[in-house]
Amino acid sequence: MKIKIIVPGKLSKHLKSAVDFYIKRLKRFAKLEIIYTKLGGDLNVMDSKTILNKEAQNILNAIGKADFILLDLHGEKVTSEQFARMIETDRLKGNMTFVIGGPLGVSELLRDQAKRRISLSDLTFTHELALLILLEQIFRGFKIIMNEKYHY
Repeated sequence: MKIKIIVPGKLSKHLKSAVDFYIKRLKRFAKLEIIYTKLGGDLNVMDSKTILNKEAQNILNAIGKADFILLDLHGEKVTSEQFARMIETDRLKGNMTFVIGGPLGVSELLRDQAKRRISLSDLTFTHELALLILLEQIFRGFKIIMNEKYHY
């Protein structure tokens, strides 16, 4: 299975080792590709809607024609077990793509085009922290699918 994650911006050094921790552990379950796209612009120069639309275009260019699951604060709330079932369903198709919004969130364009929208929490996270949480949940999902214990 191939899992692609699209994230605007880049990863801060202080989170790199944590992200690498999950990338390493996920290798036995799936081929993982994280694509960092360009941010939409500077709030001091542009309005937020323009920035969100530019980020959406950058994300859609990176996705191509693939269906994607959007991480969205206003998306569906799922448990880890439900998330694991999503992975298992898409594993049969061979590919799964996730999109994380940038510092300002996501545009309506992305919301409209998403195959599914899920929320990681009612809390708001930075896009970098959302990536780390998503990786952990993907790893947990595979452990659930394989009936393996999960203790870290």
